[in-house]
Amino acid sequence: MELTLPASLLARELGLMQGVIEKRTTHQILSNVLLEAKGDTLTLTATDLDTTFLSEVAGVTVNVSGAVTVPARRLYDVVRELPDDAVLKLKVLENHHVQLDCKSPKIRIRLNGLPATDYPTRPEAAGGPTLTMSFGSLERMVEKVRFAVSVEEIRLQLQGALLKPKGSGVEMAATDGHRLALVEVDGVQAEQGFEPVLVSKKILDELSRLDVPGETPVTIIRGTNHIGFSVGSRRLFSKLEERRFPDYEKVISKENNRKAVIDREELLSAVKRISLLSGDKTKAISLSLKSGAAIVSSESQEVGDGDQEIAATYDDEPVTLRLNARYLEQFLEVAETKEVHLFLKDEQSQCQGRPSGPIPGLTNYFYVVMPLRT
Repeated sequence: MELTLPASLLARELGLMQGVIEKRTTHQILSNVLLEAKGDTLTLTATDLDTTFLSEVAGVTVNVSGAVTVPARRLYDVVRELPDDAVLKLKVLENHHVQLDCKSPKIRIRLNGLPATDYPTRPEAAGGPTLTMSFGSLERMVEKVRFAVSVEEIRLQLQGALLKPKGSGVEMAATDGHRLALVEVDGVQAEQGFEPVLVSKKILDELSRLDVPGETPVTIIRGTNHIGFSVGSRRLFSKLEERRFPDYEKVISKENNRKAVIDREELLSAVKRISLLSGDKTKAISLSLKSGAAIVSSESQEVGDGDQEIAATYDDEPVTLRLNARYLEQFLEVAETKEVHLFLKDEQSQCQGRPSGPIPGLTNYFYVVMPLRT
């Protein structure tokens, strides 16, 4: 195999793939990226066996077709240090060694590779029902729920976000058992038979890293064993997991009739500031509502105590909730609107949050956080 291409193109694609590359593995081949050159295209593939990232780089000068695998991190570290206008010549030598040559600056580097025939078979999701939407809409959905995905290894059914068609749109939900994030988008085309599917956290992370114009169409394919995301010249695949996602609609209380309207930035600043006084890992704060005001407070024997009062539109009975500050912060950081609406029932029940108005590109955004036990 022998080809020439701009080093910046190779560095860009390798950088996007680093989240999929296995850093610590007993299978050395999984630390490598598969390079396949044919026609005028270089195809790169990275996999950890559960998630696969495939990218096609067009406009490459291929002198000799072929394939090889190269240590992905090492190759990335080499090419990203080259100037943006550098042109790289890549050639496969005997014993799967890969030589990199650059004229300006004048550099020659040789890396030890492995045969392409040892690389895992690339997954496919072709033939299954599809769901099509713009990348901008998908990106915004992922942004609104990704932080609520569980990272606890014992809760496998929560290690992803549920994607399901809903009417003329699509809904995405994520929960870690302590809070729930739910977002909806209209105007999405879903073929009949596209069943709800759990999208892994790694896929969510990789989608959020893509630098793609918002109007770019995304085709999501629900295959027999894999779910696939096709975005321009890139494709992401993940194994379908037979894990039962919780029936989150049953968790949402219909009795939260107390409503507070609060400036989002003021509340966010208060929560961040006062949570610094919390001495525990949950960054616990108390949120108290009374007529015309919200008070954020915290106290710790190890650190001290403090509170901040900010204006709020609230005319119900006083109520105080003890909350994980970071859970509240993450909702406030992505809600976007000038004000947020908080809905409460009592001190032992969930706090529900909504933006005060529509968020561009989204039909609905809803958040639930459970109070901490005192």
